[in-house]
Amino acid sequence: MIKFANYFKKHRLMIKVRGLQFLVLMLSIIIVKAQNVEITLDSDGNEVKDNFPVFTYGKEVVYSDEFMRVFNKNNRSEEAPTKEEIEEYLDLYVKFKLKVAEAYDRKMDTIPSFINELAGYRRQLAKPYLSDKNVTEKLIREAYDRGLQEVNASHLLVAVPMDAKVEDTLKAYNKIVSLRSRIVDGGEPFEQMAENFSEDPSAKTNKGNLGYFTSFQMIYAFENEAFTLESGNVSQPIRTQFGYHLVKVNDKRKALGDIKVAHIMIKYYNEGQIDSTKRRIDAVFEKLKNGGDWNTLTEEFSEDYNTNARGGELNWFNRTTSNIPAEFKDIAYELKNNGDFSKPVKTQFGWHIVKKVDSKPIPSFEDSKELIRRKVERDSRSALNKEVVVKRIKIENKFVEVGGLAAVIDKIGEEVLNGQFNKPKSEGKLLFNIADKQFAEDDFYAYLATNKKRTNLTLPNYLSKVYNDFVVQYNLDYEEQILEEKYRDFKYIMQEYKDGILLFELTDQEVWSKAVEDTAGLAKFYAENQTNYTWGERANATIYSCKDAKTAKKAMKLAGKGLSPQDLMTKLTVKDALAITYENKKFEKGSNSLLDKIEWKEGIYKLDEENDRIKFVKINEMIAPGPKPLKVNLGQATSDYQAQLEKEWIEELKLKYPVVIYTDNVKKLY
Repeated sequence: MIKFANYFKKHRLMIKVRGLQFLVLMLSIIIVKAQNVEITLDSDGNEVKDNFPVFTYGKEVVYSDEFMRVFNKNNRSEEAPTKEEIEEYLDLYVKFKLKVAEAYDRKMDTIPSFINELAGYRRQLAKPYLSDKNVTEKLIREAYDRGLQEVNASHLLVAVPMDAKVEDTLKAYNKIVSLRSRIVDGGEPFEQMAENFSEDPSAKTNKGNLGYFTSFQMIYAFENEAFTLESGNVSQPIRTQFGYHLVKVNDKRKALGDIKVAHIMIKYYNEGQIDSTKRRIDAVFEKLKNGGDWNTLTEEFSEDYNTNARGGELNWFNRTTSNIPAEFKDIAYELKNNGDFSKPVKTQFGWHIVKKVDSKPIPSFEDSKELIRRKVERDSRSALNKEVVVKRIKIENKFVEVGGLAAVIDKIGEEVLNGQFNKPKSEGKLLFNIADKQFAEDDFYAYLATNKKRTNLTLPNYLSKVYNDFVVQYNLDYEEQILEEKYRDFKYIMQEYKDGILLFELTDQEVWSKAVEDTAGLAKFYAENQTNYTWGERANATIYSCKDAKTAKKAMKLAGKGLSPQDLMTKLTVKDALAITYENKKFEKGSNSLLDKIEWKEGIYKLDEENDRIKFVKINEMIAPGPKPLKVNLGQATSDYQAQLEKEWIEELKLKYPVVIYTDNVKKLY
């Protein structure tokens, strides 16, 4: 059972992160009078059978279908509800309805900050309704399966922007086709061709080799080609925002999960230092082989100053992590057991000795699914999802093109290609309809003005692209606007969030923050309820911990003579700083397990040995029960004051919105 107010009070920050998930779903109930017979309809206009009122508040009625829906949502048990469960939840739900009614009465739902916050939640909640579940699931599965593999591929790039002129795009395409022919038909080495002709600057040094990579590490079109090609094959030209690529797959291997290592590094800055630094790393290696302490040697000799103070430990990485040299990764993955360390290995940064710290396998599909889902949503592959969704909602929402782009294409001048837009005189020409809503040329002009940018495309090609984007966006926007009408689940959850935010803000004003800020009211409440905040019997006691029985005997003798704990400690710790320690405070009976073992009266009591230490207690003074000051009981007092404020507030709300419980009907719910 969810306790609404307590949940909010304990999880105020969590509430907003999780979207106020503690609240209930609402169903709009319409009461119509027909021939003096009251009929209950649900939000789809269907008559609800066996539906009866449970309670009223003010002029509002809560019916059994609504009450049981929210009850079952928050009570997952498959058992039939008991009388106690129903009545407890009924009390909570009445209070919830009263608070929400008051929030609406105060028009808190019209405050700009509330409207903006709800709009933010709505955008997040709408995302699943604006994507295709089947496509998403396939993309997630595909990405996970590819993540089990690592592909080593090379590429040759002929650069050309996406908005290049037609003649430039054709020239680039012809060039890439010619280069592919020389490789595939002419037998010229791919690596040599990449070094000589690729317009990726790195090809001059790596001959086009991109190393090993896995899913999400390349543009999706490039990734697709690499994972579908057989090793040794060269792809057909593929287009990305960078230009045309040829892809050659060199190797494929199984992914091995992540690894954590530490290293000791000796740097060299030029070729002449390689031998001298090698002698130094070899000397460190010999010390390690002879039993030298890794952390000590790392701190003393490693020249990776970011890690040498913490044992040389690096962050987790895997074999496709891009900023770590391949030879370093190779040697790390050869180490079998945690604690094993390698022979010195040379990279572009220096000489390293690598020690394995830990490793973890690739997570299961279920454990990875939500992380991959978020990556898919941000990745270029999400465009596939959008295409499917737009195609579907065009049909569902009866999209009909009327005049289309042809109605306005002759009105827009070449200046739009330079990022300028002069709005033509509008004749109100219709471009398309979505359901019964018409979209005219002014809508397209507004979109053009907002999204204008310089381009090398021809005017017809540019306008065709922008118009298509406009149609897609307006179809998605329209779909988002009607989600409440189209999907009852979405309607309910939006009402849930709306009521939840209002309830949170109003309860904060009337209870939580009020109790914290009203110091005078809190003090008055505390004084009036002082009998609830009293100490039990207490003892002013000192607990001593001694290193051995001999020290304990001396300490007990000195304590018996009245020596203060500090003087006693000073006397007995001359040779050993840890010979004796103590804790002195006022203990309430039952609050300390050691004191529970002894008689509660003044005196010295020896305790059993604990953790190789001998302990004894001196009870200095017994303190009779008495009132606790507010400052030592502020948390509990504030919580109780909040409960009191809420109780008084609920009584006020019941006067404003009189509550009537239909007792006989409630019994039907058991």
